[in-house]
Amino acid sequence: MSADNHPPPPSADWELAGRRTVRFGVAYAVAAAAVVPLFTWATRNPGGGLALPLVLLLGNIVITALLLVGILGLLVSMVVWLVQTAKLQYGAPAGGHLGYWGIVAFTLLFVAAYLQPPALGTAGALLISSGERLLGVTLLIAGVTHTRRWIGRRTETHVPAESAVLLSSRPTAEDWSSEWDPDVDREIERRRSR
Repeated sequence: MSADNHPPPPSADWELAGRRTVRFGVAYAVAAAAVVPLFTWATRNPGGGLALPLVLLLGNIVITALLLVGILGLLVSMVVWLVQTAKLQYGAPAGGHLGYWGIVAFTLLFVAAYLQPPALGTAGALLISSGERLLGVTLLIAGVTHTRRWIGRRTETHVPAESAVLLSSRPTAEDWSSEWDPDVDREIERRRSR
């Protein structure tokens, strides 16, 4: 903790991991939701000739790629966000951070989506598993967003002293200043005249 008993502000990594968790969650939700209309369209148009299997194959490849990229990105960013949040010193609400609960709910519903009873049939299992995935990722996004806002409200009340401000890695206009130091100029001239 700093001298004025305020915890340090959240790192840029924490902010980035939170944003990426939400973005990958949205990508995964869109891909999970796209399965249902594709399946519905395919079952209502069974005699489509060669075009139907081609559309189904391409749609399945795109949706599978989105699901894989979404879930891998979501898992990585979710773990980074979880570790970074655990390091923060802002405390937690009485029931714990909703982001943690969202991660637990997402994990449970993600696993449950693959454990469907065989009596449901293909259509029923697909609808229920898609619904479970969507509900899980929605709870995850809502929890992470709530925790980010909860911690954000606590950091707004704390403005660090000038010496405690972390330097940004982004260049400013001052960094690109073209003013030349006269002492450096004299040193260059002195070395040239040798």
